[in-house]
Amino acid sequence: MQSKLENIKYIKLSETRKIGDFVLEKDIGLPVSIEEDKPVKELDLNSLAAGLIKICTYDKENKNFEYYKNVLFALRPDVLTELNLAAQAKMKAKDYQFAEELLVAVKNLAAKPECYINLAVLYAEMAVAYHKKDDDVSADMYDDMLMSTLRECETYFPDYAPVYNEISAYHLRHGDVESARDYLDKFISVSKDAKAKKNAQEMLNKLNSMLSSRDELLFAYDKMMMNQSEEALEAVNRYLSKHEKSWEAFFIRGWAKRVLEQYDSAQEDLLEALRLESRNAEIYNELSICARESGNTDLAKSYLEIASDLDEESALYLTNLAFLHLMDSEFEESREAIERARQIDPEDPQLLYIIKQYEEKTGDKIGEIISEEVFTDEDFDNLRKKDKEENTKREEL
Repeated sequence: MQSKLENIKYIKLSETRKIGDFVLEKDIGLPVSIEEDKPVKELDLNSLAAGLIKICTYDKENKNFEYYKNVLFALRPDVLTELNLAAQAKMKAKDYQFAEELLVAVKNLAAKPECYINLAVLYAEMAVAYHKKDDDVSADMYDDMLMSTLRECETYFPDYAPVYNEISAYHLRHGDVESARDYLDKFISVSKDAKAKKNAQEMLNKLNSMLSSRDELLFAYDKMMMNQSEEALEAVNRYLSKHEKSWEAFFIRGWAKRVLEQYDSAQEDLLEALRLESRNAEIYNELSICARESGNTDLAKSYLEIASDLDEESALYLTNLAFLHLMDSEFEESREAIERARQIDPEDPQLLYIIKQYEEKTGDKIGEIISEEVFTDEDFDNLRKKDKEENTKREEL
């Protein structure tokens, strides 16, 4: 903040002066914006206006803030219009930093809810611009500033309906449908614009429908977790009959059909889920079970290899893979999958069961965990260097 004010110098008047009918106080220094190291010889009104705008933008806690604001209005009665027009021009030219300074000044000077909305719109545009540049850190920062500005407006102007509409839109963009619904409801309760309320009500109905659909899908998932596959299948079928396709719905339906031993139909749903969401280990695991039950164990193993690559922190897919190899008497492959699983979770109950089965079937005993030590090129260079030094010492001896 201090760097924004580093070119501000304060001057005191030697005598009383007036701007129109406004009397300047001799004892309060006036901020003027000057170039670095340039001496202040006399009061320049343009430099004073620039200095006052800087103070109103970056130093709202200044003890003389209200006085400086009044000086600025006396000096430039149309300053709000001028700043808004300048900000629009800077936004159009993509000069976002300057536009931000101008709109913050307007917000601090006018203290009207519309000023907060204008600033929030700027932050939204800045967030999008930085996302396009792959600068997610800056984009997230301005996204947070957008929300902070809207919250501030909500605090100071709780009866200003548009702010609730903007906050609702923000939450909807971020996938928080419940919060979007709640703020849209607030907008309808506060707004006096009949047309706007009608449009908001239509959107509110859609959001309520979305939430109802999500609840229906969660209900189907809960039924699967309670081993009530038939009820889950009925619920997810209702969902798919009324709503757009989602990989979660096809996954739950495929999962339910697999439990009900409808393997061919289950595979169709799971492959559709895979088409919609290709990077999900659980889908491959379910496909593996279907393939195994259909007699295609090689395909089942391939599915599990993919699942284990996608989720390297889960031992489940590797223990399933170890079991399939063991059932086909592919002992080396089974042992390899076991060791990989042991690196993740050596106490996993299913893994311990597979180890017991492996030992009984092969007669081998699986001892301590075989750990792999990873060497970088630099490690190898250091080892060679160390070995060379030791050989040189032996030759000298």
